[in-house]
Amino acid sequence: MCDATTEPTPPQVLCVDDEKGILRALRRVLLDEDIEVITANSGAEGLECIPEATNLALIISDQRMPEMTGVEFLQQAKTICPTAYRVMLTGYADINATMDAINKGEIWRYITKPWDDEQLVLLVRDAIRQYNLEAENKRLQLIVEKQAQELKDWNERLKQRVLSQTNRIREKHEELAITNKSLRDSFEQTLGTLSGLIELRDNKLRNHARNTAAIAVATAQKLNLSAEQQKNIRAAALLQGIGKLGIPEGIWIKPDKERTESEKIIFASYPVRSQTAIDPIVDLRAAGVIIRHIMERYDGNGYPDQLQGEQIPIGARIISIAGYLDRNISTDNSASLESIIDVCISEEGGHFDLELLPVVADSARSYYSESQPSAPTHSRRELYPEDLRCGMVVLRDVYSGTGLLLLKQGSTLSEDSITALKRFYRTDTPKQPVLVMIKD
Repeated sequence: MCDATTEPTPPQVLCVDDEKGILRALRRVLLDEDIEVITANSGAEGLECIPEATNLALIISDQRMPEMTGVEFLQQAKTICPTAYRVMLTGYADINATMDAINKGEIWRYITKPWDDEQLVLLVRDAIRQYNLEAENKRLQLIVEKQAQELKDWNERLKQRVLSQTNRIREKHEELAITNKSLRDSFEQTLGTLSGLIELRDNKLRNHARNTAAIAVATAQKLNLSAEQQKNIRAAALLQGIGKLGIPEGIWIKPDKERTESEKIIFASYPVRSQTAIDPIVDLRAAGVIIRHIMERYDGNGYPDQLQGEQIPIGARIISIAGYLDRNISTDNSASLESIIDVCISEEGGHFDLELLPVVADSARSYYSESQPSAPTHSRRELYPEDLRCGMVVLRDVYSGTGLLLLKQGSTLSEDSITALKRFYRTDTPKQPVLVMIKD
């Protein structure tokens, strides 16, 4: 079968003529060429030779042959082996038929009899050259198509791998996000629990750390401090009193003017003790630095390091003011926030950063006005956890049986908070039901 893509053998030239002398002459002329010459005595015999050829580059046929003319033969040869070039040997009498065959694309060239040997050789060489070029182009095209398909398959496999990797990364990211949220929630719960334990030392200052933290964070937001700074300020405000847990109660409850010098030294150690207590926790070390300097004074007369002015971390300066405001609001029911602010300016001016005071005061005003529970628009009821529902608003602080703050008044109940209350009612039962406002 004629196939231009077969691994190349010497180019083959099929010569077809009913005169054996012509065939011998053609073979002689082409003897020195690097080709294989195949001969046939008729068109029918030539058609039988074509399928057996492996690298048929050129067909040379006489026009005048019995039973089948050269044009008829070459027409069929074109169907069997379209890649082979076709040349007709013709006399002047057959020139019209030859030209018609050229116009119809049946033959590539024609040679008149008698031919010029040199011109015939040049024609054969030209045909072989063009045949080889086309065969090489076809071979290269097949290689390109194969490589293109391989590249397409490779890209598809790569795409699938990328999609698979992307899906795995997304799944890992989602798992990590869930884990991080759980860790953050646990961290927040731990801070809240520790803060509640610290405040058990002084019933007069329950919620003091939470109130101070809320005012301090609101102030940090107004000052456009970073999220990391806000986190550290909140943690410092909640845990600032942890060092007090090791101070004897007799020293703790005394007014400062009644403490002896040795008791004052013990009491003044609590900021450093607080820092030391939380320092092993890497995420709390920055908060520990803030706690260490909460008792510094702006004029440099504080402790433990006698820092002054902006040497004191901004978080410590904010918490110092916020804590002073809440402590006095909580212990003196007759004092107004504005009067306490005035005291900060007049009597405690050397203690606080007065440039920060207006911002902290504004945050405190907003916080205390928003933290007051609204008058019930529906109904107030005392309920145990089994009857609580999401959306109900807590109208008074909820404490465990041992005095740990569980929920702050004004809180809106959620599934998590209700579940926590049920757990505490089993393990550390509060002394009364939960007073709630039921909203539509």
